[in-house]
Amino acid sequence: MIAINNVERENKAGWQADFLSMLPEIERRLELAFRRLDRAAREESVAEGVGHSLLSFMTLHGEGRAAKVSASTLAWYAAKQVKHGRLAAGRVNRLEPLSRYAKLQSDIRQEPITGKWLEVFVEDRRASVVDQVAAKLDVGSWWATLSERFQLIARELAYGFSTSEVASRHGLSAGRISQLRRELERSWEAFQETAV
Repeated sequence: MIAINNVERENKAGWQADFLSMLPEIERRLELAFRRLDRAAREESVAEGVGHSLLSFMTLHGEGRAAKVSASTLAWYAAKQVKHGRLAAGRVNRLEPLSRYAKLQSDIRQEPITGKWLEVFVEDRRASVVDQVAAKLDVGSWWATLSERFQLIARELAYGFSTSEVASRHGLSAGRISQLRRELERSWEAFQETAV
């Protein structure tokens, strides 16, 4: 029993060491593949490519084919995955207009809302002017009741950032962001009840 566990540990350590030995070359090739992107986008794309490479290498190792793969091959396929907007972990809704996949597949451009973002966010051309003013006042009053941290998280969720993106920005888990989203929803419902 102990011998089997030691063999399993050696196998696990072996594939990890093999991947780590290829990692500098993978990163170099991914840097080259994404050289035309700005620095922040390039760093994100390289990190995503490393994730794809790792998952591919783990799969190949599990199939016993890891010895046949090279760093250049892993990087080439990973770059293709990233360029097509596929995430190494998680799912992407291709119909969501603000998703990375939709941006790559269409001409959607995202522009940051600056200054009076709340007024722009609440604006609805289908609603009457009176309803728009009431909505802006209500949302503004509710917004003032939130802590600075909740405001920041709510703003990012309203902009369409995914739960995992908001979680990574704030050093929280995706589950905690989901809980905070529900708390924000309950807070809004409670505010509406008291406003009536």
